[in-house]
Amino acid sequence: MVVKKRKTLFNHLKAITEVQNPNYWEEISEEDKKTFSIYMINRFLSMNKNWTDLVNYMQKYTIGMMHPKHIYKLYSNVFPKGKVFLKYVKGRKTMEHPKWVLEIIAKHYEVSLSEAQGYLDTLYWTDGGRLEVRELLLKYGSDSKEVDKLNLT
Repeated sequence: MVVKKRKTLFNHLKAITEVQNPNYWEEISEEDKKTFSIYMINRFLSMNKNWTDLVNYMQKYTIGMMHPKHIYKLYSNVFPKGKVFLKYVKGRKTMEHPKWVLEIIAKHYEVSLSEAQGYLDTLYWTDGGRLEVRELLLKYGSDSKEVDKLNLT
């Protein structure tokens, strides 16, 4: 039996920039669709200095307003086809997050706790990212009073 590996953020980025298959969204599994993080896609695409302004402009329409399928189609039609290196620029300072928050993020994105720390540090940079974290915490059954203490709004 062949176990198929779940697609990662980097597989989705490659599909947007290199492959640009118009039927990509229909061909991937439901599990793979869950790994398509709009915020992280925007974050990485904005690392290309030629695309920063466009991604920044589109971000207000993509996060929370468009279905990931349409975002894939939009970006794969807008960006030129070809290999591109998207160097991720990390922030200098990491934030302290409660362990229960790290565990939920790690579970949702299926990453380690240290990777979840990086995800949270990135998501906290924007209002849209903090809203996404809030929604995830509530989705996983966190107490709304505890979530409110995190000042995500």
